[in-house]
Amino acid sequence: MNDEATTSHTAIIEQMTEGHEFLFKEFGVRPTIGWHIDPFGHAASQPSLFAQMGFNAFFFGRIDYKDQQIRNETKELEFVWRGSQSLGAQTEIFTHVLYTDYCYLHGFAFEWTDPPIMDDPELENVNIKERADFFAHSVRHRARSFRQ
Repeated sequence: MNDEATTSHTAIIEQMTEGHEFLFKEFGVRPTIGWHIDPFGHAASQPSLFAQMGFNAFFFGRIDYKDQQIRNETKELEFVWRGSQSLGAQTEIFTHVLYTDYCYLHGFAFEWTDPPIMDDPELENVNIKERADFFAHSVRHRARSFRQ
């Protein structure tokens, strides 16, 4: 994905064109979903450009913490973003805000200090039942922030 914080429309189009050409040449695919994992702000023109480039959806992981809290409470982490009023519906794109910044489930970030899943009964500290129950609980908790 292109830089979103301090770039021009020309730079966005050039970056996306180069990336899409590479993906098509090397793998024979054209992306239809955009993902900005760590943006520091969102340009109002981004959804418009993505929609006009043929993207069907846009996912990102960082928004203002107050906006994140409100969207969690009102089940508005998913919405249709219209990037341009003057261009209308052709600039609309399904948008999904990740539940948390990088969207890992708390308690399952194994590269940090969270406990591993131990499922071998021949080892000590088997915890598969407890970890599976906690995982299911965490997923159900997250689901409350989305419309059913």
